[in-house]
Amino acid sequence: MFLSPPPPVPLAEVRTADRVNGSEVKVAGLASKGAWQWVGNDQRSPIQLWIPLDVLIGRLGFQRVRSEGGEALEWFGQRVPLQTLIKRSLDDEVAIDAAPWFKRFNVASSHRQGVLSISLEAPRVQKLRQGRGSTAGRLVLDLSGPALMQRQNDDLLLGVSITAAQDAKLHAMGLKTKRERQGLRIEGRADRPTLTLATPWRIVIDGLSSSRTTRVRSSRNGLQSALLNPEIQAARRNGLVLEARTFRVGVKPVTIFRAGVPFNSKSLELRPLAARGEQTGIRFLSQLAQHEQALLAVNGGFFNRVRQLPLGALRVDGTWLSGPILNRGAIGWTAGQKLLFNRLRLDQSMQINGGRRWGLGFLNSGYVQRGLSRYTRAWGPVYKALSGEEKAITVKDGVTINLHNRAELSRGVPLTPGASLIVSRAGTPLPAQPGDRVSISLQPSNPVGEQPQVLAGGPLLMKDGQVVLRGRQEGFSAGFLSLAAPRTVVAQDRSRIWLMTLKGTSGSDPTLLETTLALQQLGMLDALNLDGGSSTTLLAANRTVMTGRGVTPRVQNGLGLVRH
Repeated sequence: MFLSPPPPVPLAEVRTADRVNGSEVKVAGLASKGAWQWVGNDQRSPIQLWIPLDVLIGRLGFQRVRSEGGEALEWFGQRVPLQTLIKRSLDDEVAIDAAPWFKRFNVASSHRQGVLSISLEAPRVQKLRQGRGSTAGRLVLDLSGPALMQRQNDDLLLGVSITAAQDAKLHAMGLKTKRERQGLRIEGRADRPTLTLATPWRIVIDGLSSSRTTRVRSSRNGLQSALLNPEIQAARRNGLVLEARTFRVGVKPVTIFRAGVPFNSKSLELRPLAARGEQTGIRFLSQLAQHEQALLAVNGGFFNRVRQLPLGALRVDGTWLSGPILNRGAIGWTAGQKLLFNRLRLDQSMQINGGRRWGLGFLNSGYVQRGLSRYTRAWGPVYKALSGEEKAITVKDGVTINLHNRAELSRGVPLTPGASLIVSRAGTPLPAQPGDRVSISLQPSNPVGEQPQVLAGGPLLMKDGQVVLRGRQEGFSAGFLSLAAPRTVVAQDRSRIWLMTLKGTSGSDPTLLETTLALQQLGMLDALNLDGGSSTTLLAANRTVMTGRGVTPRVQNGLGLVRH
């Protein structure tokens, strides 16, 4: 009898983990826009949970701290080197996997219909302590467990349980607080340095004034509060326009917050807002604005969020703090005059011993590419390698004086005034040796780069009344160009310079094209897109009028209308 062969052993079913993406994050019941990705089939216990760094820092209290091996991400004593964390891009935001942190601290998470919900049981405040002497501005909250710490516009919102007596003690210290369902709100303190610690659990807030007469900023009714400020009122009498207007672009309503001054304003002058002395690092816009005494301010150009380095042109009082990249849109100006708008390139070269010329790709830039780049003291006191394979020479007074190997660059090479560090990446040969004579030349591609003040963003939206949106020519991806997001724009019409932020009013933010069409309705002649999304911020008299995601962001630079 013929027997048929037995059926094959069935293959084990392999189920891939679901990936769910969303665009809203709700922390302790408070919602804001923010991309996220959930990996896993369980709606309450993800295998991976990708959340943008800005959300973790602004909405939960994570911190970037310096350590011996470089920067680290820390939350309640759990510290992980930033360079070891796997990162991915979500809607042009840098995200990390927060699932291991959440499991460690019993943070609950779930998702439904595009909304990620995050919660943590509020610990009790066991003790309040104020520093003494030089640390009198320090407040320490001893807790029964870890807590969420959100920066909501100008306020700090601590997810803690506090007694009436403890709240009264904070009032006695000169702090304006409010007990809410989500925890304790400390008004006007979102830009204060904070720290979360374990064993025991603590939240530390620094930079608090011990004066009971300190004026506290309120985040409520940002524009209305700003309009009541005496300095804003005085500036409005001298020609300042500060307002919010809503336009319909197609079927989409878009709200524009804008501040404008005449070109020849006698009271306010447009200036870049940038940290002096070192370009590495990001700061709250309010810190940059206060340093320059800016009455109004918006965030500025692009930057690398992980390395916290500039990605575009930034020139202040004739000094290039960061050079242009990718022929992107930029503005250049002299005080009291109209802005110049154009795409900008900076052509640099070095000539060795009067012979061959070598191109220098970028100046003081966080944009890392194969070839030669140049760094000066405007970058900071020290240059540290930005890629794995680098060599460099130092040129001073027209002569090559030092050769630096990979190990030296990893440790850091001092940048002295008047010297240039020429860095070679990805095996590009160094064109000079110690003792060689070197001449360095640089030439901007158009008059924008010849102005004492320059700031780049991109893409360029309008020029001379015409739409010139060609983002691919400026090196922007198709995904970036089609993205709907909050926007920051610098523009001008026939009589005024305008600083603007835009957002959608019905859940959908404007694309770059919709932004341009809205600017046309406003009668703008020239316009440049700046960094947007979670960076978008407008301050007036140091009050937050608008933020892109409802979270107080940190940025690399900005633009301000500064008092004369």
